[in-house]
Amino acid sequence: AGSAGYWFLQWLDQVSPSQWAAIGVLGSLVLGFLTYLTNLYFKIREDKRKAARGE
Repeated sequence: AGSAGYWFLQWLDQVSPSQWAAIGVLGSLVLGFLTYLTNLYFKIREDKRKAARGE
């Protein structure tokens, strides 16, 4: 496990600050998209439940 941690840290050192910025932007976009999809999923479920109740 120690060597794996060492290699992981070596890999982190290879990533430049501008690459980290890109990773951050992409990460936040993916997170936002997943949040949107989750919200959409629950909205659709809620609408189906209301339709089943006849609201």
